[in-house]
Order: sequence, then structure tokens, then C-alpha cells
Amino acid sequence: MSRISKKTNGTDVAIYVLLVLTAVLFIYPFLYIISASFSDPAQVIANPMLIVPVGFTLGAYKLLLSTGTIWLGYYNSIIYTVCGTALNVTVTLLAAYALSRQELTGRKVIMFFIVITLFFNGGMIPTYLIVKSLGLLDTRLALIVTGAVTTWNLLITKTFFEMNIPQELRDAAEVDGATEFTFFQKVALPLSKPIIAVIALFYGSGHWNAYFNALIYLRQRDLFPLQVYLREILILDQNTDMMGDVSDGRVLVALTLKFAVMVAAIAPLLLVFPFVQRFFVKGVLIGALKE
Repeated sequence: MSRISKKTNGTDVAIYVLLVLTAVLFIYPFLYIISASFSDPAQVIANPMLIVPVGFTLGAYKLLLSTGTIWLGYYNSIIYTVCGTALNVTVTLLAAYALSRQELTGRKVIMFFIVITLFFNGGMIPTYLIVKSLGLLDTRLALIVTGAVTTWNLLITKTFFEMNIPQELRDAAEVDGATEFTFFQKVALPLSKPIIAVIALFYGSGHWNAYFNALIYLRQRDLFPLQVYLREILILDQNTDMMGDVSDGRVLVALTLKFAVMVAAIAPLLLVFPFVQRFFVKGVLIGALKE
């Protein structure tokens, strides 16, 4: 018995060590980015393993906030994220609730065609042709309407409705004269806060981090989301509009400017996540498992 206990304890220790190392691997890059964004550029070059700011300065953030490009990107990303997430959540909830009803005619056939999209899809070119034929190129709707429903989110939401909205509750509502929409609005939605928070986080983070669709469907720079500008700064190194003239002595700030832009891009998600964290595990587990 003692041998089993010691073996179990040793396994637990190994698991804890592995979890701690994994946490360090995920946390350190965030600490480095944040510290480097507040550090003197020369110190960042001299200390490639920063954990705390060295030579604390707000120069990168002052330069970042002084340009209209970032503010425009923030404005566009907020529009795409808020409007896109609202549309995604609305369509997903309506479709999932309808598919959770056993009496829906052709339910199994509809589910078959929905599930098959997890393995096959039309591809980028057909999607582009559809967007073009609808006249959505170079418009905000191109980023808001495309991908209105994600199959995975639809499935876990449907399962959530099936497991948490009992048939007896529906029967009681029908006896009281409630219509299908009234039941959905007054009963189903209030009971679905965990899954709503989960899919809203999934959709919202997807919209906020998206940049590829913008590169395909948009040509006007005034419509670009923040992530496209971030891509230009980090990958294409196009930061001349922020840095101004080379002769003004701010070339070194370009290094810490990149870190400041990354912090500015991830900050909204870091601020929102704690508010939905308590719903996250419950919503995912209940929505992903079925009796």
C-alpha cells in the first residue's frame, strides 16, 4: 500500500513540475514583451532575457499613442469585434436552439451537412467569389458577415441546450401558453449564460485577432483592423509613419515600439477574460459532453 502511495505521490510531483514548466513557457513571453515595452531600447538589446523593465521609460507608448494609425486600427477592430460577435452569438443561439428540438423536421439531415463542414469546406477562392458577387468587397460587412457561424460553437451550444433545457420545462411553458420564441427569450436564454459567455469569448477573440480576411477583402487602409497594422510593423517592418524622420534620433525606439504595439493589441483580451473566466470551464464542459 505504501509503495502505491509513494508511486502516486511521485507521479503527482512530476505532473506539478510539468505544469509549472508549461506555465513558465506561456507566462515568460508575456513578461518579456511587457517589460521590453517599458524599457530603454539600449537596455533591451543588452539584456535579451528581461523579466522586469530596465531603464523604465514610456517613450514607446508616447510614440504609439501619438499616431493616428493605431487609433484607427483600434476603432476598426472594435467595430468588427462588437458587431461580428453580436451577429455570431445571435445566429449561433437561434440555430442551436432550433437544432436541439427533437421535433424539428429533417433535424438529422441538417446536422449531417453541418458536421461535414468540420472536414470539408469550399475553400478560399469560392468564398472570395461569393463575397465579390454580393458586392461586399472593400466594405466592413465583408469581415462581419463572413463566417457568421462556427460549426464547433454551434455544436457545443446545441448540446448545452439539450442537456440543460429539460423537455418538462418546455411542456410546462406550452401549458401556460408560451410561444416558442417566448420560451426561448424568457427561459432558455437566462439559463444559457455560461455558454453565451464562452462562445462570445471564442468569437470575440477570433474577430479581434483576425487579419487574413482583411488582407483578402479590403483595399482601403481606413478599413484595416488593428492586427493588419500590427502585421505591417512586426513582419513587414513598416513603421516609418510612426518613427518620422531618421534624423530625429528615434530609430532605436522602433525596437520597443514593436513590443508596445503587441501589448496594445493583447490588452483588451486580457481585460475581458477575467470577467468570463468563471463561465468558461462550466460552459465548455457542459456544452461539449452529452449523456
